[in-house]
Amino acid sequence: MSASLIDLTEQRLLEREQAAMDEPDELFYCSYLIGHLNLVAAEDPASDEAFAQAVEDSLNSAFAVDQLSDQDKSGIKSLWKDVCGEIPAAAAN
Repeated sequence: MSASLIDLTEQRLLEREQAAMDEPDELFYCSYLIGHLNLVAAEDPASDEAFAQAVEDSLNSAFAVDQLSDQDKSGIKSLWKDVCGEIPAAAAN
């Protein structure tokens, strides 16, 4: 597993969090994702694909028990997809 992928993903989320200081929903989404990212990273996934899948699985498990609104769930999923889409371009730089 590429530790740099975890670091890069966390960096992107922290950047988004800093940019969203006036947007409480975006701040919440970033914080929520960072928490799941850190939980998954602590398990040291075997590959980049396993990492991404483990974050998705973690989110889905949490969504099943957390009392989040559909809007929050959608916002979190959308942010995760956005950040995942940013990673390949950032890793190439």
